[in-house]
Amino acid sequence: MLAALRDHYGPFAAAQAIPNGCQTQWVSPGAKEPFIFTAGRVWDEAKNIAALDHIASHLPWPVYVAGETHHPNGTAVPLRYTIGLGHLPSEEVAMWLRRATIFALPARYEPFGLSALEAGLAGCALVLGDIPSLREVWHDAAMFVPPEQPAALEAVLLDLIADTPRRCHLAHGARARAQQFTPERMAQGYVTLYRQLIGTPG
Repeated sequence: MLAALRDHYGPFAAAQAIPNGCQTQWVSPGAKEPFIFTAGRVWDEAKNIAALDHIASHLPWPVYVAGETHHPNGTAVPLRYTIGLGHLPSEEVAMWLRRATIFALPARYEPFGLSALEAGLAGCALVLGDIPSLREVWHDAAMFVPPEQPAALEAVLLDLIADTPRRCHLAHGARARAQQFTPERMAQGYVTLYRQLIGTPG
């Protein structure tokens, strides 16, 4: 995201990126069930949940979607082949993440991806949009698909559903990676930055 800001607005005199964090105990792995889960505003084209809805009928596992389908302008985006859960409180999202085996978010745009972080902490195998910000966070701890290629999304999901060892390896890697993004690390990043700004020694 910092690189994108530089591209659009030019160089800065000084700049620092501080990743988000999430309490590791907020969501943890549970007994996994054979379904795919995603969360996000269904009407938001950046989340690209439509791509998942488009291919869901070709998958042997159901796909559940937590998120608002009604745009602020009053229009609604219908779900055809995924199972809509509507807007859920955070505790219910955590419950679904504990149960979900795969978390899919083929996003076109995502500054960091808190929902993916929570899914990683819950021990979900991650299938994410192949965009620089998500690659930066997850490296080899997720599978990446081009957002504009639903067929590629379908192929990756089918492969993971069929390959239990690969799926478990990916889920383990996602959880290990997610545990690095703690609130303490985020807070320390801000404290250090603020001290630099006011000229206070660390």
